[in-house]
Amino acid sequence: MSEYQSIAFRAIDGPVSEKNLEFMRRQSSRAEITPWAFDNEYHHGDFGGDAAEMLRRGYDMHLHYANFGTRDLLIRLPHGLPDVAAAAPYFGEDSLQFLKDKQGTGGILCITPYDESGDLGALWNTDELLDRLIPLRAEILDGDLRPLYLAHLALACDDNHDPQETKEAPVPAGLDKLSDAQLALAELYGLSESLIAAAARGAPSLPAKNDAENQYADWLRRQPEEIKNAWLADLLADSHSTVRREMLAEFQASRGATSWPTIPLHRTIAELETAGEELKRQADHKAEIKTARARARKLAAMAADPTPTLRETERLVALRGEKAYVQTAALLAEMRTALAGSAQAALAEEQARKLKDNNPTLHVLTFQLRRKGFVPK
Repeated sequence: MSEYQSIAFRAIDGPVSEKNLEFMRRQSSRAEITPWAFDNEYHHGDFGGDAAEMLRRGYDMHLHYANFGTRDLLIRLPHGLPDVAAAAPYFGEDSLQFLKDKQGTGGILCITPYDESGDLGALWNTDELLDRLIPLRAEILDGDLRPLYLAHLALACDDNHDPQETKEAPVPAGLDKLSDAQLALAELYGLSESLIAAAARGAPSLPAKNDAENQYADWLRRQPEEIKNAWLADLLADSHSTVRREMLAEFQASRGATSWPTIPLHRTIAELETAGEELKRQADHKAEIKTARARARKLAAMAADPTPTLRETERLVALRGEKAYVQTAALLAEMRTALAGSAQAALAEEQARKLKDNNPTLHVLTFQLRRKGFVPK
């Protein structure tokens, strides 16, 4: 497999200023750069830019994906974590850390797992995945601990940790009801649905909260008129204004520490993996039963009245194309099963012969019918 790397940055709160765009352009001569995004791909060589400084200068999220193992996600938090004490149990190693700025309370949340090349399947939709990941930042700033738990779980499951000795961090509320952004994070790091379902057992219920629009409105009402007027004037005067970023930073800074419910269950990763495997076996068994029942109903309907199936095979053949021929042969095979032992047991064979004889030049159709045993080899 040839080497491939994707480097992507996104601005979320507001556009990168023109001054800082000059810095961004110096980080790569080939990247596509706008006030809202920075994208580049590499098939040889590496990105030589300063990702951390780019986040300090305007971009809010960075994803570095490489098909040889790298899946680094960096998120800029201008005023730091909303509840440092609550977040602390999820950190503790270099692969998941908060790099604090030299001055102020801001910093960068860094998720940089160890992944041997080939341990996780390749990602082919990194742009779409990054778009889905963007709401994670607002969730973290809102005190939601589920993203940190998922990152912690992904790291705890890697080859650097003994699953028999490594224990999970406190389980956050709502782990059984992940947002789409959190599902994207799980996808990025290869966390299975069954493992997350096992981890979610015993998790507290999702807390109620006001929607963001109401929170913004309440906060704006408390701001002095002269400050609000200055923000509006700046916004109208400059289409690339960073005033939205400044307003959101002030909004986050004004909020007190939030308290997201958690529960310490002290389970080892091995226990979670075993529970996840059992849940998957149960889910697979239920799916098999559901599939078998659906097939039985379908065959019963065919046996009661084969006419709709005969018409459908003729319609499919008229469509032309390999996919239609595959479906035709499959339907006839099901009809043969449904009518076996009945007075109409030969109906599927007769229909297959009719379709073949009426379409002698459709060699792909003949091939598909032969695969299902309707045409002699």
